[in-house]
Amino acid sequence: MEPLPTALLHADRDLHALYERVPFSRYLNPINAVEARQAFRSGVAAPPLRYHPASWADEELARLERLEPPMDHPLGRLLAEAISGTRLFVLALRDRSPEAFDALARHSGWYPDEETLTAARTEQHARDEQPFSLGAQDMIGALRDGLVERGLADWKVEEDSVMSARVLVDGAKRLLRVSPRASFRVRDIQRLVVHEVEVHALRSFNGRQQPLKIFATGLPGSLETEEGLALCAEERSGSASPGTHWRQGVVVQAVEWARTMGFRELHEAIASTAGRGLAWGVAERLKRGLADPGEPGVYAKDIVYYRGHRRVKRWLDAGGDIGLLYVGKVGVDDPVQAWVDEGFVSLQPVPRTFRSVD
Repeated sequence: MEPLPTALLHADRDLHALYERVPFSRYLNPINAVEARQAFRSGVAAPPLRYHPASWADEELARLERLEPPMDHPLGRLLAEAISGTRLFVLALRDRSPEAFDALARHSGWYPDEETLTAARTEQHARDEQPFSLGAQDMIGALRDGLVERGLADWKVEEDSVMSARVLVDGAKRLLRVSPRASFRVRDIQRLVVHEVEVHALRSFNGRQQPLKIFATGLPGSLETEEGLALCAEERSGSASPGTHWRQGVVVQAVEWARTMGFRELHEAIASTAGRGLAWGVAERLKRGLADPGEPGVYAKDIVYYRGHRRVKRWLDAGGDIGLLYVGKVGVDDPVQAWVDEGFVSLQPVPRTFRSVD
């Protein structure tokens, strides 16, 4: 294999450095979720969500503008697309407008098509009756053990109070974050170890073994495969929660509603479809990042769970080689085998959950 172009390596290094500098989730998620929920329950039309200001945005946008990956190299074109997606994400966090989040969603392909919406509406309702009996410290201990057992002893697990999810992986920092307010079911121990460690952390770790750091940060379009693979891992391990696909189907429908609804109307639409137990959590996740959640607009990323599971399952059932998905954070549509043949990437270890895939 010929050496990768210097311009490609430099642009890749500088993009990765941005993800090492900026913990994006801390600027996407509200810092006052508990108080905002109380205000919403008291009758305000939309919760007064507040955020850490993205005061770094203009400086990072200027740095992104200076990145010039070589467009005559196939990986250079992919890197340029990743730079464009990152730029739109930074603009969304700076401007916090429906228009900025719409541009990000359109670029990322996050809005549901009719086939996905139809499938989402037909998912069968199931309820998880297992109680929430574990706290954040139980999960932190389990994740730390899971990392060590899988050879990721240099990764860390920390509490983070500015989160919408209960657990989050920051691959650029080799860090798992856990909300200190979160509670968990017993099955969540195994489920989140395979989901967060064996998929998110291990794909990032494997990506670090490749010549380009973008395989650790994530290729364009890889997020859908990433989350779909994580849900497949839950199923293969026998730890998937009852009703997961129904709940994700509700999210898909809510993404479409949120494009034209403010927070209160969206909340009521979710409650009438799925019950009030889901309404706040789904509405908050879809409206997070927006300066005024009372306006129509949506952070539409959460569609990747439902659509990703369907695509990855079909890909695996059709004989897709699981090893190709573990060279790093790649997608099922990426020509990974060709990259292996050309020497751009090398095959890496596959976790125990997937070693028996036929």
